[in-house]
Amino acid sequence: MSKIDFQQLIGSDQPVIVDGGMATALYEKGFYINRSFEELSMTESQVVREVTQSFKQAGAQILGTNTFGAVHPKLVKYGLQDRLESILTSATEIAKEVAGEDALVAGTIGPLGLLLEPLGPTSFDDAKNFFGRNVKCFEESGADCISLVGFHDLKELEAAVQAVREYSKLPVMLHMAIQESMKSSYGHSIPELVALGEKYDVEVIGFSGEVGPSGMLTAVGKLRPLTKRKISLLPNAGLPRYVNDEYIYLCNPDYIGKFAKRFVQAGANLVGGHSGVHADHIKAIANSVRMTQSLNVELSDSTIPAHLQPIVDEPKKEVDMEERSRLGKALCSPDEQVVSVEIIPPKGIDFENFKSHCEELVAAKVKFVNIPDGARAMARMSSLHMAAYVNRHFDLEPIPHFTSRDRNLIGIQSDLLGCYMNGIRNVLLVTGDPPKLGNCPGATAVYDVDAIGMTHIVSRMNQGLDLGGTTFGQPTQFMIGVALNPTATHRELEIKRYRYKIEAGAQYAITQPIYDVEAYAEFMEKAGADSIPVIMGIWPLVSLRNAEFLKNEVPGVSVPDWVISEMEKAGDNKEEAVKRGMEIAVKTMEQASKMVKGFQVSAPFNRVKVAVDAIHGALGKS
Repeated sequence: MSKIDFQQLIGSDQPVIVDGGMATALYEKGFYINRSFEELSMTESQVVREVTQSFKQAGAQILGTNTFGAVHPKLVKYGLQDRLESILTSATEIAKEVAGEDALVAGTIGPLGLLLEPLGPTSFDDAKNFFGRNVKCFEESGADCISLVGFHDLKELEAAVQAVREYSKLPVMLHMAIQESMKSSYGHSIPELVALGEKYDVEVIGFSGEVGPSGMLTAVGKLRPLTKRKISLLPNAGLPRYVNDEYIYLCNPDYIGKFAKRFVQAGANLVGGHSGVHADHIKAIANSVRMTQSLNVELSDSTIPAHLQPIVDEPKKEVDMEERSRLGKALCSPDEQVVSVEIIPPKGIDFENFKSHCEELVAAKVKFVNIPDGARAMARMSSLHMAAYVNRHFDLEPIPHFTSRDRNLIGIQSDLLGCYMNGIRNVLLVTGDPPKLGNCPGATAVYDVDAIGMTHIVSRMNQGLDLGGTTFGQPTQFMIGVALNPTATHRELEIKRYRYKIEAGAQYAITQPIYDVEAYAEFMEKAGADSIPVIMGIWPLVSLRNAEFLKNEVPGVSVPDWVISEMEKAGDNKEEAVKRGMEIAVKTMEQASKMVKGFQVSAPFNRVKVAVDAIHGALGKS
């Protein structure tokens, strides 16, 4: 008996049965999610073989390898990145052994678990290279096709399918994770998926996961009129429910079997399952569709989208910067120099000192106050709540810092909307120091996106669009600020990231404390000094210890040796140390005043008078 051929299998009028959820089956056999399920192909090969065999016995004609999460970035979490090829090869061998001559093996590839530019730091080419390792290994190991499953971001999916086309001759099945909105969580639409399939001439196109049978039936109804290609549907077994401290899927086999027949009648050619779909479900699917023929489709070429274009709701016109806030107006004014003082929020619930600091700034006619968000990964009062308090009680405009360290994508959007409701119009978007630097080193760092990704998100919100590209009504009017470190050790990388931030929608930048104006000027010449307004960070030193601490223990701050030498001259004289620190700050501001749009002066140890005196000394504020 000769081996069945992929094109022959999907080319018949009969629907093709695909397997179900490998991870769900392994979890129910007692393997928990704190380990790599993909490694089990090497360490518990018999268990993986039994699960694969159960799907084949249920009627599956295409068996996926146990490799959904076997991509380099995800394996790093378990220290298994160097065993990637071994894991892929072992999984393929198991699937081939079970498949025999009458079933096919699909090399399964899932998302990287990374965000691609502009939301994250991973480039398209880097993503393609990650996927390329898997593709090459699958072809060398003897897989019959590649199945790309569970992708929310079509840019990442394009990197994966491009890797398939560049590094192998294997046929490919393209699956987007679709939600009840009939879009991916990134806002990508069904026509976009079709366009991607056309661009790379894929053999199969379809959906995997996120929705159950009902949502999948709606999706195939929208997909079938747009493409001549074979369609694959891999629904979840409904929505998971939390029962006895674990998530379980309650969709019974008969229910999914009935929908499988409807899938085929609506135009699906391949039917299987994703999360929660067991061998019993696959058996019900196979029994249900056995005598059902797929819908024949006749489409003109003009029906099919020709290009991959973002399909999102119409963005709303952004409000001019000078109308958004006093900061926006000041940044647009050729005659006004922005001056802000940074005050650290309290660690506890007593904020009387914070109030008095704000009163000092108002008395000194300072217009803006910067409020850090958990600087150096230390837990303090929320910068957003403090900013709202300032907004209500003082003639000061707050510039709260906002990190992605402690917020996922949902939290980022929710907090920003709440922030806007409280009248806050300025934000400084920063990635945030990792928790290991602070007093809670075991805290979880989220980092769904970095500062570049957040800039992109807020820019979309200013157009009335959420991350998924769906309008939420009246747009926000944030002034989008980003951090800049002109004295970074990896200067070329900092320039690259700065440009990415500008492209993502940054409208002003605030630097880390600067002590070397020449180094700043050199950096800005390379980066493009006139791109967006820059506010220079200034930290008046108050002691030698303060200077040494900044130099050696504060991330992103560069203190030249000459500054240390200058502070050493003060010896143990505290007043002299403050005086010398003040002179350095004033000199820096005077030298840079024509190069920047203003200054953010830190109040060292919340000594507001020191910051105000530095401002008066350099700029003559009164």
